[in-house]
Amino acid sequence: MARHPYLPRALRDRIAGLPRLQRALWAVEGALVAALWGLLRCFDPDRAVRAMRAVMSRIGPRLAKSRNIRDNLAIMFPEQTPEQRAAIEREIWGYWGAHFADYAHLDRIIAEPQRIEIVERVPAAVSQSSRPAVFVAAHLANVGLTLLAGKRVGRSGSAIFARDSNPAVHRMIERRRSAIGVDLVPRDGGMRALVRELASGRSVALVVDHRYDIGEMVPFFGIETPTLTTPARLALRFGCDLVPVRLERVSDGARFRVTFHEPVRPSDPSRSRSEQALDMTRQVNARFEQWIRERPGQWITVKRRWPPSASVAAQAEPSPAGAAFLKRA
Repeated sequence: MARHPYLPRALRDRIAGLPRLQRALWAVEGALVAALWGLLRCFDPDRAVRAMRAVMSRIGPRLAKSRNIRDNLAIMFPEQTPEQRAAIEREIWGYWGAHFADYAHLDRIIAEPQRIEIVERVPAAVSQSSRPAVFVAAHLANVGLTLLAGKRVGRSGSAIFARDSNPAVHRMIERRRSAIGVDLVPRDGGMRALVRELASGRSVALVVDHRYDIGEMVPFFGIETPTLTTPARLALRFGCDLVPVRLERVSDGARFRVTFHEPVRPSDPSRSRSEQALDMTRQVNARFEQWIRERPGQWITVKRRWPPSASVAAQAEPSPAGAAFLKRA
């Protein structure tokens, strides 16, 4: 959960400098999350998901963080009207609410295997290989369930995760994530742990569709943006398969499909390792872009994906419909 997403940025920054007020807000947020999860447990997983989708699709667009979603959508779909993008914005918040409700029922979802369909497009020789793999995913539907799917196809390992900014909420999330039975590595200093995992023959998983200012510039929706090349570099270093994994919500409730796609290979193995890593990362971004275009409402990130300059350029450039109107005028 983002830090106080319901507050304007200026107010969030001021609160961060007041430790007592910060702790008080964290306590209130933690109590609210616990109460909501407790209420959602009164319903079955599907009804809980539908209820939270309905609520968040109305509340979410009013939150300060929704500005990031609008900026992202303006870059992703410049040809669409503001009304069309607003509909996707509401859908994204609805699926954010569905993701929240999933955590209230994570143990039940895991206990019912029929709720998660697993599709393996990876050749049998790869899926049955004793070598570890590097899995990459985007923030689609409920990315945490990707880890469970990997375990079910015999690929145990570790995954990097980001700590929630609220310590109380983080502890509650961790208790629920523990039901998945996958080792989770904090993002800070996590790369060393992933290297150790691969060296010991265990697979690793990373979610890499956010903007990382330490990353290399790679196209995403036609715009160069900082992107981590770490998954590709790890795969090349250890001779592993780089496997994109897609998760979709396939109903209006808590039912999912996880698809393990064919490994990404360097287009030209004769090039340097850095050039191969960059090429493989471009291919991964292209896969992510295709999946997001197909179901944009399920890309539940409320963070700004592109640098601010890209957002300004996208807003300044008229859409094709707007350009036609100006020409007629």
